[in-house]
Amino acid sequence: MSYTLEFGLQATTDRATITARTTGEVDEALDRIIAAAPTFSHNPTVFVLERPTFGPAEFPDHGLKFDINRDHGVAALAYVGPQFDGPSMTLSDPPLEAPVLYKDIDSATPFPASAAITLDQLRAAVHEFHELGGLRPTCVAWQPADGW
Repeated sequence: MSYTLEFGLQATTDRATITARTTGEVDEALDRIIAAAPTFSHNPTVFVLERPTFGPAEFPDHGLKFDINRDHGVAALAYVGPQFDGPSMTLSDPPLEAPVLYKDIDSATPFPASAAITLDQLRAAVHEFHELGGLRPTCVAWQPADGW
């Protein structure tokens, strides 16, 4: 089955809902999001449109959100989904040298330093998320997160 990703991007330089169905479209969406990274006003998110939703607001039952520091070539991901009891975030062991990345930009809640991964790892994880239909990617390591 082929899946459709929906990216949410809110930055002062670019605001969009981006739909991606192909590998090329996923790369284009990521390029656009990485370009806007210095001006994020909220964490970018990505969901698979074909997956279930719940509640009156039809929230997705899964998702990725992330922060990126383009200049340092790093990112951090948070995942929530039905196959795990709680949210998780990426794990880099040993931790990369990275500036603070935010799990929640609005409240300035940082990811731990151990959550930083390279932009290549971010790209691989988003592609695997797409291929797996919204399941947690296995190409990166994960650690428990205390919230989405």
